[in-house]
Amino acid sequence: MVDDLDTVARYAMALGFSIRNRTVLVEGTTDADLFHLAARLEHEAGRPDLLGNDLAIVPAGERDLGGASGVIRELVGLRCVARTCLLPNGNPRYRFIGLFDNDKAGRQAVYTLRHIDTSILEYKDVFRIWPVMPCPQNLDPTSMQKIFESENGLYKGMEWELEDMLNPDFVRAFEAEYPDAVTRTFPVEGRVHRVFTWDGKARLHRFVKQHAMRSDLAGVVEVLKAIRFYLRLK
Repeated sequence: MVDDLDTVARYAMALGFSIRNRTVLVEGTTDADLFHLAARLEHEAGRPDLLGNDLAIVPAGERDLGGASGVIRELVGLRCVARTCLLPNGNPRYRFIGLFDNDKAGRQAVYTLRHIDTSILEYKDVFRIWPVMPCPQNLDPTSMQKIFESENGLYKGMEWELEDMLNPDFVRAFEAEYPDAVTRTFPVEGRVHRVFTWDGKARLHRFVKQHAMRSDLAGVVEVLKAIRFYLRLK
């Protein structure tokens, strides 16, 4: 019942968000759909449920309400409200992080958040999607930054999105069926970042829902596992 909800849960419900104690804000519904599909296929294969009751993936909004600016807006608001909801030991009951594409907008969003709230740290409270999402033993943000940059040294300056984590053979099959969906490709050391038309990206996500198997979403699963690791979840 609504009366049983704490302040944070009430606030999230008013926004239409289904949160957990650990919640990741992503730029749009397509990102959230990819994560949910990957988690479902992984669970149906007899693997642990990567979302379950302890982690939620929530899109910041649809269309103009989403994107990097949407994540900034909702992350700041949710973090402020979460400060009022503590466990008996004094620790926050909720933790919210933001996940951005590794593009100009994502980099600018991280920069903006740091200036809005200096307590927000990259590699702790906000992350960008990289070709390699390392899981080091030391989760100190400074150490994390060095490891991220080292592990992704071959891809320095390369833009990267969640769709780039799809199985390359699967994406090539999509391109064969929709040759006008991609406007540019940027191959670097065996990885490829694709720039889709607006309609092309929508077609890709419909293609994923219709045809993707667990192996096609293995890269998305790895991102989800990394996020759980950063949040200290099993």
